[in-house]
Amino acid sequence: MPAAARNILIAAVIIGLDGDRLLRGGPWRLGFAIWILGVVICIGTVATEASRERRLMLGGALLAAFGLVWRDSPTLYAINMLSLLCMAAMTVWVGSGRRVADLTIVESARAGLLAAVNSTLGAASVISDTVASGRTSARQKGSAGAIVVGTALAVPPIAVVATLLASSDKVFGDMLSAATKFAMSNGVAHLTVIAMLAWISAGWMRASLGNAIGATVAAPSSPRLPFVSVSIGLYSLIAMLGSFLAVQARVIFGGASFLRATAGLTVATYARDGFFQLILASAVVLVTLVMAEWCMTEDDSLAQRRYRVAATVLLVMVTALLVSSAVRIGLYVTEFGLSVERIFASTAIVWVIGALAAFAGTTLRGHAGRFMPVTLLLTVAWVACVNLINPDAVVARVNIARAERGEAFDAEFHARLSADALPVLVAEAHRLRISECEALEVGLRRRVEQRSVAGGDASGDWRSRNAPIWRARAWIESKAALCPP
Repeated sequence: MPAAARNILIAAVIIGLDGDRLLRGGPWRLGFAIWILGVVICIGTVATEASRERRLMLGGALLAAFGLVWRDSPTLYAINMLSLLCMAAMTVWVGSGRRVADLTIVESARAGLLAAVNSTLGAASVISDTVASGRTSARQKGSAGAIVVGTALAVPPIAVVATLLASSDKVFGDMLSAATKFAMSNGVAHLTVIAMLAWISAGWMRASLGNAIGATVAAPSSPRLPFVSVSIGLYSLIAMLGSFLAVQARVIFGGASFLRATAGLTVATYARDGFFQLILASAVVLVTLVMAEWCMTEDDSLAQRRYRVAATVLLVMVTALLVSSAVRIGLYVTEFGLSVERIFASTAIVWVIGALAAFAGTTLRGHAGRFMPVTLLLTVAWVACVNLINPDAVVARVNIARAERGEAFDAEFHARLSADALPVLVAEAHRLRISECEALEVGLRRRVEQRSVAGGDASGDWRSRNAPIWRARAWIESKAALCPP
């Protein structure tokens, strides 16, 4: 372990130095992705054995990091960053001796806790092991002491000579003064960043390579509750969802007249509100079902049958809830067109439906242990698909097609879309009415220039750039006309 700790510490210092250089300059985009690549290379260099599952987790983290460079959407940025953190936590969890096949909802929470604890405290053990390795022989002790003595003897003559040389040449004096000022001001900030990144990286690498703090602590075991304990929550959810769906049925069949008579709402107002809440409520019900199954005793076959009946009823109701949410989104898109929020809500519905199907195919068939691994694979596929479809570009394409059919086109709204939409807007703008096209061109140019002036990721610092922003800047610099003459 001392030799391994020494290698981890060296790698962590390298990671800290790289991070201090690459994570400055603005939003974490290209520089951050390169830094994550360096972290992956370092842990691959330090690792004494190749673990297939660890490689998969590190590969997933690397893909998520480069997703920050591939796409410009703020929502995709959050999804990719969260995916990266989850893969980093799973790397620590796998390093603690677990397999993806062992993943449960409790172990998922434990993975995040292990990653947080080890990234915060693990570096202390790395340093302790490294210091211990430096005390293995008296000769090494003597070498360390000789270095300290030599440094102390060298400082006075170097300081005197530097002072004399600075006074003899103004250029050299100014350069030395600037270097001293940097070391006393910026140098402290740089050292702080390097130390923080090295500290976090050392603890995380130590845990990922199989020596995690808390790895031997037993995971919480099921309280083995009788069905009557979990049935209260399940039956209450059934009653609540049943009441809600009854109201939804009245709205669907009663139409606009029912809305106006009961709540004074228009169809558009009704459709605009609530679909995010319905999606979140569906996810909460699914988590409740998973936790209820985990809390129950496994050897009571009657309780298991009753649980599956209640769970099946809830799955049907949640599916109806998601259909209601999809109907609301459809009504609003028909009325006002597509937006980024509505397309992400639609993709979230797809994910929840996939998770419900995974639950039905695993837990309800007596294979509860397979639910979380299947859901993990489903989530990875979902993140990849959301990046592939490019939501901002889909919004631009759909709304331009609507404008061709005579619907209103909000040029200012589309100019505020992320740079992911720019290729579609540039290619399809000629299909708009000339006034809308000209307004869109003015808005797009103003938007790109505002991001440049603000010093954000469109600024001159390459570390904060991404591919869409590079394309946007190239379009601005080409001075190509967006609208036909």
